[in-house]
Amino acid sequence: MRWRAVVVVLAAGLMLLLTSGVARAHPLGNVTVNHYDGLLLRPDAVELTAVVDRAEIPAAQALRELDPDGDPDAGLLARRAAGECGDLADAARLTVDGAEVDWDVRSSDAEVLPGVAGLPTLRLSCELEAGADLSAASTVSFRDDHLADRIGWREITADGSGVRLIDSPVPTRSISDELRSYPDDLLSSPLDVRSLEVATEPGENTGEGAPVSVRSRDPFGAALAALDRRVQSLVGDRGMTPVVGALAVLLAVLLGCGHALLPGHGKTVMAAYLTGRRGRPRDALVVGATVTATHTAGVLVLGMAISLSSTLAGDQVLRWLGVASGALVAVIGIVLLRGALQGDPAARPVAQHLPEPVLATAGTGRVAGPAAELHDHAGHRHDHHGHDHGHHRSGLVGMGVAGGLVPSPSALVVLLASVGLGRTLFGVLLVLAYGLGMASTLMVVGLGLMRLRDRLAARPRRLRWLARAVPVVTASLVFLLGLALAVRGVLLGP
Repeated sequence: MRWRAVVVVLAAGLMLLLTSGVARAHPLGNVTVNHYDGLLLRPDAVELTAVVDRAEIPAAQALRELDPDGDPDAGLLARRAAGECGDLADAARLTVDGAEVDWDVRSSDAEVLPGVAGLPTLRLSCELEAGADLSAASTVSFRDDHLADRIGWREITADGSGVRLIDSPVPTRSISDELRSYPDDLLSSPLDVRSLEVATEPGENTGEGAPVSVRSRDPFGAALAALDRRVQSLVGDRGMTPVVGALAVLLAVLLGCGHALLPGHGKTVMAAYLTGRRGRPRDALVVGATVTATHTAGVLVLGMAISLSSTLAGDQVLRWLGVASGALVAVIGIVLLRGALQGDPAARPVAQHLPEPVLATAGTGRVAGPAAELHDHAGHRHDHHGHDHGHHRSGLVGMGVAGGLVPSPSALVVLLASVGLGRTLFGVLLVLAYGLGMASTLMVVGLGLMRLRDRLAARPRRLRWLARAVPVVTASLVFLLGLALAVRGVLLGP
């Protein structure tokens, strides 16, 4: 009857997932700071509507900077808005025919809006104006460098009133409704438009500008995003019951499994590592346990740091942790590749550790060769393997650390939300569930690949070259993917 209970729970989770309301989503997760700049060109001036939308984590930090309880009054919000709009005016550079034009702040406003898991978001709106002579043919350039180091959606639109824009590189209307509704099709590849240059002439602007390229989102990514929002919604439910709490933990495990399969996370490369060494089932358990422990500790430490600091940029911390994770994987790949090319016994499949006479008589009960020779060979092999097991175990732990080093922003959000609702232990449990989900996926993939490797090694001699090639191929894969993750993290900045 247990399987029926599991089916019922999964079905209930699916129903909750499919019937959940649409939550306010941010394109690169809950650590982003998103920007919109809407330009209106007139014959005598340029108007700018600038919006900065802080997702849950940076919003909580900004609000705590204003008020220790994270609940500033209208006066504090107004002063914050005026100050930041001034900073934005200094960072947004406008030139007309090469001459820089200064902005005047016409109005400023800051609004606290509900986000996921009961956490707030913060929306800053600034209205700026700059005097400019566009009554003749001109060239207008604009660039927004406000908070340029923060990761997030960046969108620019430009239109004219009495001014015609010639082949404008940006659209006239916001595809996100000025950061109020991010298009689902673009969440996996958010806009990153920070500047424009356009030729103008007197007249009416009748064009729509360059369209925004939209591509369909993959079904797996869409389902995972919906599951993420559902978990966060359950966590933010102030009337949570034990059943709802148990469902949230189960969905967190599933979410961790899904995150481990996403491209760019580097989790499944650890399964390739296990096939390139003398991987055994317990090795997969070691890596899985290390992933869980590292990820859980990372989320707890980063959550505490964000709670105590209003200036710590969570997105940049995640970025550089990703660089460190990729670099660690690449180093392990180099060690693996060197061992495979030098004929390190630990880098070869299990069947290759036996001498040919033993392989020839395996399973027959007969012993080939002098007993002393076999004894000496076995003793030498034991000493060598004892030394190698230490390196192998270090590699396993290193891979586990690399896999869990980058905390999941989703896990970080549910932890902070749980702490804010007075459910700290429940938040820790959910973070642990995320890590267990990732570790489970890794172990399943690793065990499957190890099984495939052993089957190749047991095939006839003409197919054994495949098993012999596995260490070199997997070591190269580990190195290249680790290098790609590190480079991707470095290039993720502005």
